[in-house]
Amino acid sequence: MKKIIFIALLMPILSMAQVRQGGGSGQRFQKIQSAKIGLITERLNLTPEQAPQFWAVYNEYDGKKIDLKKAIRRTMEEGTSLAATDEKITSAQKQVVALRRKELDLEEEYMSKILKTITPRQYSELKRTEAHFNKILLEKLNEKEEN
Repeated sequence: MKKIIFIALLMPILSMAQVRQGGGSGQRFQKIQSAKIGLITERLNLTPEQAPQFWAVYNEYDGKKIDLKKAIRRTMEEGTSLAATDEKITSAQKQVVALRRKELDLEEEYMSKILKTITPRQYSELKRTEAHFNKILLEKLNEKEEN
């Protein structure tokens, strides 16, 4: 029964991830998101009542967080271009700091929203799981680069 509920919840989540991304890199993004969703689902042990509410809020948060990270990366690339002027570099660095502030504000805003759907203990596990997932992802990327 839990598997059926999980699959039913997973389908809209995956389609949202696919819409958010396009092209060939979308498939890679979708695989990464699927693995992340699977790990979070396993570690949080969400009840059938918690799962739909949690995933609705978490997907919204994750989408906004991804957009901010992309903006940070773009801004950093602009500011490190060899053709960039000193003013452009300084401006880009200030923008990066402002975007990182927005990231923290977003985390604070969504912490309270997520805590309305799961327990503080589950929230703590969510943060540990996200960090663990990111560590594994970086390790796999580093392995791929070495080979």
